[in-house]
Amino acid sequence: MHVEIRTLPALRLAYLRHTGPYGAPGISQAWERLGAWCEARGLMQPRPKFYGISHDDPGATPAAQCRYDACVPVDAAFAPQGDVGVQPFAGGRYACARFTGPGRQIGAVWEWLYGQWLPASGLQADARAGVEVYDEDFAIDPATGAFSCWVCMPVR
Repeated sequence: MHVEIRTLPALRLAYLRHTGPYGAPGISQAWERLGAWCEARGLMQPRPKFYGISHDDPGATPAAQCRYDACVPVDAAFAPQGDVGVQPFAGGRYACARFTGPGRQIGAVWEWLYGQWLPASGLQADARAGVEVYDEDFAIDPATGAFSCWVCMPVR
């Protein structure tokens, strides 16, 4: 798998949080709710990038306590509303690998980045959260459930 070192921009993000096991159906439901929320507020034209932030290591955190934020960039005028909060994203240097497949396979990419690629890279993991970056042309194949995104591990 090819890894690119990228500098992600600092952003202000609106988010919906899922607390519970990483994977379906919880994270999928959070994305569906965020997408509908964005659509209702005109945030889909032009279509933005979306960001998925994994706050916890599922190997060290009980599954019921893992936190994942489905996020969309917002401007300084945005005020949190209901279930949608706002948070800063510091950006910075990330090791990014392109993932394509169904959601149930994305965990294997995270494990490979941290367990195999990182030790051989000469870099160190940073304390920031890992992030998935969903480009503006993001789509899910209805027949297979496959999609593409960048899986990005913070490094220094």
